[in-house]
Amino acid sequence: MQLKASTDYGLRAVLYLAEQDSTCSSKDIAHDMSIPRDYLIQLAQLLRNAGIIEARPGKHGGYRLAKDPSEITLLQVISAIDDDAKDTTRARREDRKNAAMVDDVKRAYELVMDSYDAYLDSITLDMLLDCAKDSHKGREYLAERLSDESKRLLVPKGEEHVA
Repeated sequence: MQLKASTDYGLRAVLYLAEQDSTCSSKDIAHDMSIPRDYLIQLAQLLRNAGIIEARPGKHGGYRLAKDPSEITLLQVISAIDDDAKDTTRARREDRKNAAMVDDVKRAYELVMDSYDAYLDSITLDMLLDCAKDSHKGREYLAERLSDESKRLLVPKGEEHVA
C-alpha cells in the first residue's frame, strides 16, 4: 500500500518526535526525515490542532509530542492529516447523494474502513517503535494485533464490553 505524501510525512514526523522524546526544530525534523520544511510546518498545524503535537515558540522552540507515545495511535495521526481531504470528499458525496449507488457496495466500503480504523487504532507510536527495533518480532506482534482486531470486529456493536 502506498500512502499519500502528506500521510507519509506526518507519520514520519510524529514517529521522529516519539523517538527523540524532546523538542525538535522543524529544520531538524525536515532534514532528518527528508520532508520539505514548508510542508512539515503545514502538517504540524494539523497535528497540533488534533492535540498530537505541541509547538514551542522561541529560539530553542520547535515541536514535541503533546502526550506520551503510548497514548497516540496511528489512526489518530492519519485522521488528523487526512481530515481536510475527507471533508472535501464528503462535500462531493453530498452533492451526488441522490445518485444511484448500490447499497452492497456502500456496506462493503464501510467494512473496509471499519477494519482499517480498528487496526490502526490498536497500534500506538511506542508499539511501532518497539517493533522496528526487532523486525522479526515486530512482524509477529503486528500480525497478532491484526488477528485480535479481527476477532473484536466480530462482536456486535454495543456488546464490546460485555464479559
